[in-house]
Amino acid sequence: MWSKLEISMFRRIIDTEELNKLKEAVAKVSRIVITCHKKADGDAIGSSLALCLLLRNIGKNATVIIPDQLPGSLTFITEGIDYVTFSRNEVMASNIIRNTQLIMSLDYNNFDRVDRMKPWLVDAKVPKVLIDHHLNPSDCFDVKISHPELSSTSELIYRIVDEAGWMDYMDNRVASCLFVGIMTDTGNLSWSSSYPEVYYVMGKLMEFGIDKPYLYKMAMDTVPMNSLLLHSYALLNKTRVIDGKYALIVLDKDDLEKYDYKTGDTERLVNKPLSVKDIYWSTFMREDPDCIKVSMRSEGDLAVDVLCANYFNGGGHMHAAAGEFHGSLADAIAIYEKIVEEIKNKD
Repeated sequence: MWSKLEISMFRRIIDTEELNKLKEAVAKVSRIVITCHKKADGDAIGSSLALCLLLRNIGKNATVIIPDQLPGSLTFITEGIDYVTFSRNEVMASNIIRNTQLIMSLDYNNFDRVDRMKPWLVDAKVPKVLIDHHLNPSDCFDVKISHPELSSTSELIYRIVDEAGWMDYMDNRVASCLFVGIMTDTGNLSWSSSYPEVYYVMGKLMEFGIDKPYLYKMAMDTVPMNSLLLHSYALLNKTRVIDGKYALIVLDKDDLEKYDYKTGDTERLVNKPLSVKDIYWSTFMREDPDCIKVSMRSEGDLAVDVLCANYFNGGGHMHAAAGEFHGSLADAIAIYEKIVEEIKNKD
């Protein structure tokens, strides 16, 4: 049990007007669509599934629609929970969106993040709700609950449930999805989690009897063999360290084909160089069919969300961010090298 002092540490942060608008929007409808960003990570799918299950417990007809295929490493969290993949079944997904009464956008700040779903969501003549923790949320939503200071959208969902008076609809499955979302978006509480309340939330989720060892093993410590081999190859042969401080990992399309790359196989690869003393900025570039995918992690005062926003059409959090470059791999590397020189001149 938590003491009154401990509970008092958990601040009510959701704007009352926005929270009431959210509750009213949910109360008025029966059919709800929940969406997340393309290339969904643990927080995106965890928060979306959690909210979907909770709304179903309330009695709503809620459906999660994700833009594209979920990484194999996260399919464990979907077991027994139905959802729709837009890229695989566009007709079904578009029909569901066309007939919904409310759209809820989780873990993204504008409709550019949902790939081919964008026109369907933009054109839908129904109320739209944003629940997110990224900077610079769009003004195109009827309800906007945005808290970039929080660890994850999953933590934000828990806070909304608590402040909206919906805790009676929480159960083990909802709590498990939120736990995975927070755990993956903070690197198992390694970043974006330097405040007491996130630990309070994790503790409260555990009170629902979640299987923490299983969730950690599946979300943070389980990979296919080809992914393990690809990581090993990348670290041994495709990693460059500059001045002992900056690490760059680059995988081109031939590297990916050699190791039978599938979505999610390079997850957390960018984190590995930071385990080396004195390396405080790690960058990973992957040559995808339509762009160069860029991921960054950092320590200390280096804000990689700013770098990704300024140079790679992306964003994220201070110590964990990503973006895309629409050009050649060589050009993307040249931009990276330019950034390195700028940082070196400031040091």
